[in-house]
Amino acid sequence: MIHTNRFSTMRIIYSIAIAFIFILANTLMCSLASVLIDRYICIIAINICFFCLFLLLIIRNRLEGRLPEFNYISYGKIAVVVLIDWAITIICGAAVPNFFAPLIVLPVIASAVFDEGLTNTFGLYLVLILSLCYDYDVNLVLCYTTMILFGAAIAHFFKSKETIKSLYALLIMLAITTMVSSIFYYFDFTELTLSVFIFGMISGLVACGITVVVLPILNHFVQQSQEIVYERFLEEDFILYNEVRQFSMIEFKHASRLARLARKCAEAINANYRLAECGGFYYRLGKIEGEPIIDNAIKLANNYCLPNDVIQLLSEYGGIVSLPSSRESAIVHMVDSVLTKVELFDQDSMTSTWNQNMVIYQTINELSQKGFYDNSGLTMNQFLTIREILANEDILNDSLY
Repeated sequence: MIHTNRFSTMRIIYSIAIAFIFILANTLMCSLASVLIDRYICIIAINICFFCLFLLLIIRNRLEGRLPEFNYISYGKIAVVVLIDWAITIICGAAVPNFFAPLIVLPVIASAVFDEGLTNTFGLYLVLILSLCYDYDVNLVLCYTTMILFGAAIAHFFKSKETIKSLYALLIMLAITTMVSSIFYYFDFTELTLSVFIFGMISGLVACGITVVVLPILNHFVQQSQEIVYERFLEEDFILYNEVRQFSMIEFKHASRLARLARKCAEAINANYRLAECGGFYYRLGKIEGEPIIDNAIKLANNYCLPNDVIQLLSEYGGIVSLPSSRESAIVHMVDSVLTKVELFDQDSMTSTWNQNMVIYQTINELSQKGFYDNSGLTMNQFLTIREILANEDILNDSLY
């Protein structure tokens, strides 16, 4: 069975892999820079301290739902991005002339999996290690630090689906890299020549090229993983799925019906049907532990590493603590309310389609009038579409996964 908890085996393995990346990358960089053994030991000590802080920040940001764009950023994706940034840093330190390393791409690449704070922190750390290994002077450190800060500032423009914004961001990256390299070169050597501008422009073009090639691949990788992650939590070998079944067959049937209906409604209005399906199945998860239901649902969901958007949906259970804040949450709330009401009646009393429709229309209309879905982003047309689907659906269908 798949058993993932807060300290899952895969997260531990990937954390160890990231630690090895840090150690091996530092060792390789020190070797290329001919760093003496005592200096190498001190750099490794700094490396260990930063890695511990880095890991704690990742854990905190994940638990607080502050990882960017997608709510389920795995440690495997983080390891890939860390490896790419380290590779760029090592190549720049060993093979690129001072002041002309395209380090502005480091925060842009890191932004695929980190928030702005972690992006800046990791980029500045790489500059620090680079400067310690190669004995950079203050102007060179300031040059690369400035590049990191500018890179982090423009990184979010590359996440826009509008091509024109990405093009503007590339032009800004080219201009910033050229100007920053040239200006700090002047501060260090008090001279400017045409060749300096040419080197700066080449550095900017390389940065743009790396961004154009690498960033879309990373974003696709992250997005593709996000699209399939929900299905994993509805597989029969996932232990939490089986815990719901073992807890109560009545609850399991309700969860299965809720997931099926929520998915159908979400598909009809082009909402995230995978989120609605997964959130629907675990909507009443807190009943396994008992009161307080919402707190216990969130605890179990965190322990089994459910995506943060699913956890957010569970926190809005029944609109008790907070009202539905998304279309998917509104759908699940609506379907659960209707399903719960219909299940209260025995099968015989629901044999009449008229009886079932009356209960459904009355339940949904009352919820709407009370303002349960005012903050969900659900339009009136979408609301009516969902209501019609539920009114014409076999609510008590026992289709299980």
